Amino acid sequence: MKFLRTFLAASFCLVISTLPCLGQIDARMLRHPHVSDKQIAFVYAGDIWVVDRSGGTARRLSSPPGEELFPRFSPDGARIAFSGRYDGNLDVFVVSATGGEPFRVTHHPGTDRLIGWTPDGRRLLFASNRESGIQAVAQFYLVSPEGGLPERLPVPYGAFGAISDDGRTLAYTTKNVETRTWKRYRGGLAPDIWLFDLETYASSHLTDHEANDYQPMWSGDTIYFLSDRGPAQRSNLWAVKKDGSELRQVTFFEHVDIAFPSIGPCAIVFEAGGVLHLMDLPSEEVRTVSVDVVTDQSTLRARTEKVRNLIASAHISPTGRRVLLEARGELFSVPAEHGFVRALTRSSGSAERFPAWSPDGTRIAFWSDESGDYELTVMAADGFGEAGPPQLSGARLSVSLVLVARQSEDRLYRSHPDHPDL
Repeated sequence: MKFLRTFLAASFCLVISTLPCLGQIDARMLRHPHVSDKQIAFVYAGDIWVVDRSGGTARRLSSPPGEELFPRFSPDGARIAFSGRYDGNLDVFVVSATGGEPFRVTHHPGTDRLIGWTPDGRRLLFASNRESGIQAVAQFYLVSPEGGLPERLPVPYGAFGAISDDGRTLAYTTKNVETRTWKRYRGGLAPDIWLFDLETYASSHLTDHEANDYQPMWSGDTIYFLSDRGPAQRSNLWAVKKDGSELRQVTFFEHVDIAFPSIGPCAIVFEAGGVLHLMDLPSEEVRTVSVDVVTDQSTLRARTEKVRNLIASAHISPTGRRVLLEARGELFSVPAEHGFVRALTRSSGSAERFPAWSPDGTRIAFWSDESGDYELTVMAADGFGEAGPPQLSGARLSVSLVLVARQSEDRLYRSHPDHPDL
């Protein structure tokens, strides 16, 4: 179509505005932490960082274009294994804990997600969909950190797990809910923890509950795990003996969920509310780990961004002469044939979605989170004047919500008692 050719041919750019750059920041959104006897490794901004167990200023260990996930110290703390997307695919790598060139361990087009090291440090446990036949289903493999052919464990399915200190028993889950967007799920995909004897191949349920039980970790004959079965229905640490006895809740976060805990020498480290916490073992006392990162924050600089290949939604004007386009959270009015492109919102600090013309073509309605909430907003179609909530009431507001919602992928509908057909 002509208006699309016009839009794609133009060099549209957005100016991304930011706060003044600071060299050292109190970091948040620290993911996938792991702890050794001296350090904590974690992922921040897609890279691996290390910091002292007591906290402080972290040091960036990697800075490739690809993303790293699940850094795990070797039992002696000398090396870190992780999953990295260095060559266009997610594979397992190993690097010295002091930095250096990562060594690629796996070489398969399937997705290889690192789980951790075996207790003796001789092999790596990872989950992969390479042979499962279903992209969303993974199986467990062991491989030497020096490379070679992986060995698949005799377990039908596996998402996350851990091998006991004696190397005999695997505690694991068959389903992966850790990366899902829902919370407090109660249904058929809610995972339980299983035990699998690697010598006799016998398996048994360790937990059997409607809640989500996942991320098992061994500490002697005790298994720590995450569960949202508590009164607050938040993901907290629980503990149980390997024979299923002495089940108890260990942490009691009520407003945030614990995510991706991992166990190391005499401690469990986890993220909650974007902050790292360290739980001492065996006292089970929890303290917050304060982490500062030193970075130039170059990705947060004010810059221009081409958006012609990022069109998310569109709506044709009543006359057919122009079209509204949403690209990277901004709205543009684009001519079908002749005319100029008008940037309507120019709000780099918020996202505007699913624009729609009014029937007379003088206004546009869209969803915006500029106020901090996702709200229906109306502005003049020429981009002048202040944008704000629609000045409608009763059935007219309900009808407008339905018309705008039908432009979105969410298919959200509002009804009105005077209009039951809506």
